[in-house]
Amino acid sequence: MALAIFWTSKRYQARGGNPELVGDIGVWICLLGIVGARAMAVFSYPGDYFGPGIPWWKPFAIWQGGLAIYGGIIGGFLAIVCFLRVKRQPVGVFLDALAPAMLAAQALGRLGNYFNQEVYGRATTLPWGLEISPQMAPANTAPGTLFHPTFLYEIIWNLFAMGILLLYEKLRKRSHNSEFVQQADLCPPTNQSWGRLCAWEIIGLYLFLYSLGRFFLEFVRIDYQYTVAGGVRWFQVVAGVIAVAGLAVFGVARYRKLPPVLTEVTHSAPDCPETQSIELNREKSPFEPKSKSEPKMTASTEKDPEK
Repeated sequence: MALAIFWTSKRYQARGGNPELVGDIGVWICLLGIVGARAMAVFSYPGDYFGPGIPWWKPFAIWQGGLAIYGGIIGGFLAIVCFLRVKRQPVGVFLDALAPAMLAAQALGRLGNYFNQEVYGRATTLPWGLEISPQMAPANTAPGTLFHPTFLYEIIWNLFAMGILLLYEKLRKRSHNSEFVQQADLCPPTNQSWGRLCAWEIIGLYLFLYSLGRFFLEFVRIDYQYTVAGGVRWFQVVAGVIAVAGLAVFGVARYRKLPPVLTEVTHSAPDCPETQSIELNREKSPFEPKSKSEPKMTASTEKDPEK
C-alpha cells in the first residue's frame, strides 16, 4: 500500500494533481477496500458464513481470513469516486495515475500467499512446482506432490501488465495531438507533452489486462468456488465481466478524448506563491475567438507563419 501511495502521488502530481490528496484517498481506499473484499467473499461463499451452527458474527470476522480482491477493487473504486466528487476533481486522471501502482502493489501482495501456502493450483510435475505442507495440502495428497504456484503466475502477469500500461502511456504521449500539447504552465510544471493520451485509457487497460490474466488463471486454481453453467468458476464470470467493462471504458475514453491532466490547478505548491487556477494550454481552432484571459505569446514562443 505504501508503494502504491508513493508512486501514485508522483504520477498524479505529474498530471497537475495535488499529491497530498493521494494519502487522504489511500485511507478511504483501505477502509472501503476491506469492506468490499469481505462483502464479495461473503456473497461468493454464503455457505461458509450463514447456516446452522455458524455464529451470526462470522461474516464480520475478517481476522479469520476471507477477502476477495475484486471486492476490494470495487470498494476502492467507490472510495475514489466519492472522495474526488466531494473535492470536485476528475476521477479518470487519478485512476490513470493509480493503475500501474495498483498492479505493482498487487504483485507484492501475492507474495503473502507463498508464506501462507495458499492460492495454489493443480498438481504438476513441472520443475517450478510448489510443495505444500500436509496441513495446507488437499486431503489424501501423496508426500512430495508439487502444485502450480498460481500466485507466482499472477505476480508475473501483474508485472507484465504494468509494463504494458507504462509502454502504452509512453507511446501515446509521443504521438502529438492538437488537442493535448504542453502543460508547462501548470504549477508545479512538468514540461511534458501528453500526445494523444486520453483520460480513462490507462485504467481501462488495467481492468482488461488484470481480469484477462485472472480469467485464465482460474483454470489452474483448485480452491473451492461456486460454479455456474458449464462448470465455469464464479470468479471467472466476474473476471470476464470486468474485462469487457475495461474494454468498454478504454473504447469510450478513446472516443471522448478527455484531457489526461487536470485542466485546472486548485492547490498551492512551493513554486506558486498562492493558489491559482490555470487553464491547460491547448491548440485552438483559428476560428475560435481568443479569451480575454488567454496569455499573450512571447517572442520566443511565437512562430513566423512564413517560415
